[in-house]
Amino acid sequence: MRTCPVCDAEMSPRFASECEPPVAWACPNCGLLQLESGGRPFSAEEQSAIQSMAPATPAGRGPRDLRRSRAAVQAREILEAFAQEIPVDVEAVAEQLGYPVRWRALPSGSRGGIEGDAEHRILVLNRDYPFRSDAERRWVMAEELAHAVLGHTSLVASEAAGDNLHLPEGARKLSESDAKSFAAELLMPAAEVRRAFAREQNIILRALGGEDRAQAVKTVVADLAREFRVSQQAMRIRLAQLGLLA
Repeated sequence: MRTCPVCDAEMSPRFASECEPPVAWACPNCGLLQLESGGRPFSAEEQSAIQSMAPATPAGRGPRDLRRSRAAVQAREILEAFAQEIPVDVEAVAEQLGYPVRWRALPSGSRGGIEGDAEHRILVLNRDYPFRSDAERRWVMAEELAHAVLGHTSLVASEAAGDNLHLPEGARKLSESDAKSFAAELLMPAAEVRRAFAREQNIILRALGGEDRAQAVKTVVADLAREFRVSQQAMRIRLAQLGLLA
């Protein structure tokens, strides 16, 4: 059995031939398709089969959901490649990927951006921006890394609302949505968050209800936010995305 790295659902194999191993695995929940070559080139028959087996968009999910899933998969692959532990050292990951982080003066309202050319890019954080916490700095750094990895080179990622005029509104929103999905998986990997929540959820289960349960939820969210070095708001959103909190 193989589980989806994005949503943890069970994936199903896809075959080009009944006599050969699977050439891909598909997730019925989020639509992710993972190719399986075994380290060898795909044959012409397999390539043709792969082109025809792109999974149907799952019920209730559209192209934007699939884009977000793919962005999250890229973040997960990076974590696995660099064997990162929780809390993830975002700056170290960026350095290992060839995107050094620098603090410089940027226009007022900008928290960060990408500078350089296609060969030498750096992630820039605004040294004059009043970051409220280490968690906010880490999130901005993760979003900037996302834009670099995902190729959003014409977008300054973390500006104040309304400041970005480089992209049409629709394209800008898609790029920002992808970057947020990447950053969420990088800082709060789905599998690790599920494990951590399972360890803590007895606090919620023991609560009687009403105010007691609300306080228990706040305690768990705060504990997990501290463990992953993210804001409590980001952790609450992540838990809701993963179906762990309503």
